[in-house]
Amino acid sequence: MDDLGFPVSEKDDPHKDHPLYWRNTQGGLLEREFFWREHQQWLADAGYMLRPRYQQDWEPSWLKSNKVYSQCEDGKFPIRSSIMDATRIFDSRIVIIKKIEKSYTPWEEDVIRFLSTEPLASDPHNHSIPVYDVLQSPLDDNITFLVMPYLIRIHKHKYATVGEALECFRQLFEGLQFMHHELVAHCDINLVNVLMDPIPLLSEVPHPRDPNRSYDFKRKVKQHTRTERPTRYYIIDFGLSRKFSPGEELIAPVSYGGDKSVPEYKDPSRRVSNPFAIDVYCLGSMIREWFVDKSRSLDFLKTLVDDMTCKVPEERPTIDEAFNRFEELRSSLSERTLRSRFVYRNELLPGRIYRACRHVVRTVKYIRRGLPALPTPPAVPQHSLPS
Repeated sequence: MDDLGFPVSEKDDPHKDHPLYWRNTQGGLLEREFFWREHQQWLADAGYMLRPRYQQDWEPSWLKSNKVYSQCEDGKFPIRSSIMDATRIFDSRIVIIKKIEKSYTPWEEDVIRFLSTEPLASDPHNHSIPVYDVLQSPLDDNITFLVMPYLIRIHKHKYATVGEALECFRQLFEGLQFMHHELVAHCDINLVNVLMDPIPLLSEVPHPRDPNRSYDFKRKVKQHTRTERPTRYYIIDFGLSRKFSPGEELIAPVSYGGDKSVPEYKDPSRRVSNPFAIDVYCLGSMIREWFVDKSRSLDFLKTLVDDMTCKVPEERPTIDEAFNRFEELRSSLSERTLRSRFVYRNELLPGRIYRACRHVVRTVKYIRRGLPALPTPPAVPQHSLPS
């Protein structure tokens, strides 16, 4: 076994004789999934039911049907070993459970508890993912579980208008500014660490392995536009985050996050640096790579993101300066521009013509209904930690 209790080879694993083990090609449990199976009953007793695949009496549904395992809900394994979805028993709400290894990310629980505690939790400027519950593993003192809302990737469902994209950016600027004002540096802003609430944007909660299927895998999920159903965006994953005290010098050892283009990562003289400047770089880099470079509609943001991603940290704007510039840009845009179609660069001509015609019809309906060009969701609901 390695230091985390996982087998270093198949022969060392006590589960190797289990009929569902080492059979991922047939849909059986992967090595990393046994951790969740071993915690399943304890999590159920704590109020969180895992999907049938992880329950002790699971029998693969495809063994009694003509389907292949990939067509079945219980044939889907998780993308990440540290993240598991579950149903909160008392209200049937779908949640996410994250496994935290305290020796590996010692600050994560404290930072997310801080941001999830009142009065910060109910502040509408706070876009940090809230925590519903914190559980200590009964099998490993080093492992804590954080129970949080079920969220989805921000780019899996396309944006219909420029205003929809700008509202996403506005919330991310606002959320990062809020953290910086509370002296929290995230240190790992990137596409996988910014998510959105699937409801009300989608007709129902999607399956974690297929955003187009319902959670029970029985139906296709219908998507509304963000203009019709504004959604809220969240910043997640505080494993590399740092919280500073008032008056403390705002520098720290560089934590290597998911955006490998950060100049401080490549400069030996920057082993200790300003993590708040890295946050600004990473937000600008994400907006440029995943939105500006992929759309014909956001060229007006190029100068701002170029400044945010300046190679010299001291020459980057602070989050306050960057957000102010973003708001000035946004305020200068006409309603017509905000309602204009979000055009992806890879669109083929026939599809572009069809989408343009559909967009005109839809926009007329939105204007008649009085829907704003910048779709802002209601204030964040309150969340509280367990006592």
